[in-house]
Amino acid sequence: MKGNGKTLPKGVFVMLIVTALALVAAIATLGVYATYTNSRSAQRTIAPYDSQGERFSSNVLMKGNAKDNVKTVYVTDASIAPAFVITVNNYESGKQTAPAMEEIRYTLTARLVRYDGTDPNEYVPVDATYMTENALTGYAVTLKKGNASIVLSSSHTEDSSFMGVLAPNEANSDVYTIVFGTNFVVDRPNLYVEMTVTPQNDGLQTMRGIFKADLRAQGATSAWTGAFSDDTSVAPSEYDGFNYTVSGVGAGTFTLTWDETKVKLSDKSLHELLALDGATKTGSSLTFSVDSDDESRYDLQFYKVNITTETWQTMNSTVVGYRFV
Repeated sequence: MKGNGKTLPKGVFVMLIVTALALVAAIATLGVYATYTNSRSAQRTIAPYDSQGERFSSNVLMKGNAKDNVKTVYVTDASIAPAFVITVNNYESGKQTAPAMEEIRYTLTARLVRYDGTDPNEYVPVDATYMTENALTGYAVTLKKGNASIVLSSSHTEDSSFMGVLAPNEANSDVYTIVFGTNFVVDRPNLYVEMTVTPQNDGLQTMRGIFKADLRAQGATSAWTGAFSDDTSVAPSEYDGFNYTVSGVGAGTFTLTWDETKVKLSDKSLHELLALDGATKTGSSLTFSVDSDDESRYDLQFYKVNITTETWQTMNSTVVGYRFV
């Protein structure tokens, strides 16, 4: 029986098929995109080992708790005021060629603190009463940025007057110098400086650090240490990768070990360490020479293999460990 409908021209029929296939592909793509953006991994911030990283860093200040980032400023002569340079950068540590593409604004707060082992934060702010009762009114720390400076003392224990602006699209750093009075290394009081850099931009993390002053004998070798430098307020299992810092003063041999069933040292970090003179690797153990006169810090990355219920204490003891001689 002959139908009454009209047959579409061949060219129009082909175009309809192509259009239909394109729509199917678009819907599938949207489905994949929705699945990805709704995934737990996509909702987290950029993984610590990402090639771009968070383009906001410092040479010594770290993300996380201040108590986990304690730095000692050494001098070899008690008559010399201990001083240290601190930078705030608009790029990921070591990646000056990939600066932030937006202007970064931040506030720097410096305050005098004391150690208190009974407090969860370990370091707590001091006030004028503490300074007076402990005969610390003669102690002062100066923080400088260019021609501007502030002095922390018994009459001014906290200051937030330093504010910074880092221009975008090229590597920029603000440079601060912290200077302790010489009496800090002579008497070693329970008095330290906490620095906090708080960014105003969304998505950037606050950086913190505690600074001490001490006397180091001429030619003496101080221990090197290793520790994870990620935000410890987030459980290790939430990360896809981890940052690990090896740092210290003096010279010696550093051996890094890790549990291969838990983490894997990134190829980039492995190649950088093996490039050092005399470096050797045996299984999941790598030994290399360190000398703070040449390099005082190594920033490494580990990938997660199987991290579930581990705490940061476990991460810094059984998952990754070190020995220095």
